[in-house]
Amino acid sequence: MTRLALLFCSFLLAGCGPANDGLALQRDYLERLQRSLDAPDVSSFDNRSISQYRLPARRERFSDIPELRIGLLDLVIDARRCPRLQQLISQRNSSLGKQLMPSQRLGYEGDLLRTIDDCLPHLQDDSSLKATLQRLANDKRQQLQAVFWNALNGSPEFENYLRFADQALPVDTQEDSAALDALQRLASIGAALPAQLPPSADELEPLFFALYASEQGGQLITSLASLRHNLDVGSELLEQRQQNRPLCPLGQATPRGRILQNIFIKFYAGSLQPYLAQVDQRGQQWQATLLQLQRIDSIPAATREHLQRLAGEQDSLWQDFRTATARHVKAWQSLLNSCGLAPGQAGWNGAENDEDP
Repeated sequence: MTRLALLFCSFLLAGCGPANDGLALQRDYLERLQRSLDAPDVSSFDNRSISQYRLPARRERFSDIPELRIGLLDLVIDARRCPRLQQLISQRNSSLGKQLMPSQRLGYEGDLLRTIDDCLPHLQDDSSLKATLQRLANDKRQQLQAVFWNALNGSPEFENYLRFADQALPVDTQEDSAALDALQRLASIGAALPAQLPPSADELEPLFFALYASEQGGQLITSLASLRHNLDVGSELLEQRQQNRPLCPLGQATPRGRILQNIFIKFYAGSLQPYLAQVDQRGQQWQATLLQLQRIDSIPAATREHLQRLAGEQDSLWQDFRTATARHVKAWQSLLNSCGLAPGQAGWNGAENDEDP
């Protein structure tokens, strides 16, 4: 009940989020660049294009895990020295216990296995219950990685964090490290299974809530996709102008070249580049965590492929963003160098001109 209340409050607060100035910043930069190059109108970023990064249906990411249970009658007769074990199994067999959310089941299985480990020394070696509990514990340990993946794939919190947003990351917003820290902690839990048991539900619940409460996971995906598009469009503008109508055909600064230098100083280096650095910095930790998740055993194929599309080391949204960033820097360097206006050249003044294109 507490968890549902927290999720509901988070949903209400989400409506009061920051303005969508990340997309506005990119749009303003691209429009100024297009006008300064005297180029035709360019294609604007379409939010619908991000649908290619939609999570696969939950049924494709969810695994059927056989229920392994033990009857209470055996425990009542043979396990009077293990009241905690009796309590846990009774809870699981109750009507509420049969409706555990996947993330709650992960915590329950950890508690159950720890309790079995504590109980076994109190049972006689020739006890049939001891042998049954040992088999049960062994079988449940083998299921832990599948239970872990169901906990993630079956949770609205994990889905919310990896669902693209209508908004990009706002400019100069404070980093919400709680969600990424929670995802890293979950990845560490999954990677340690089955040798190390998962923590209890009380410890897991705040981790899942941190994912749900953060808007920045989805906003980061939208930022990466929009920047990839807009940087590639901007690079194409710069490259085509140099190829078809060089700004400085004699290798000396021209009025148009100085206008572009002003665009570079004021609107790229002074505005867009800090935003790029912010997105890149957050993206590095995000990508590393998704790669860590991707390497955990028993990951469903649909989940692995989705994480690869987002953050893989090749052919992914993350790598496309990094490639687009490098291409744009190179396009600017080529143009400014051709006019003698690049940093370190005689025409570089290092300050904004008064003219505002």
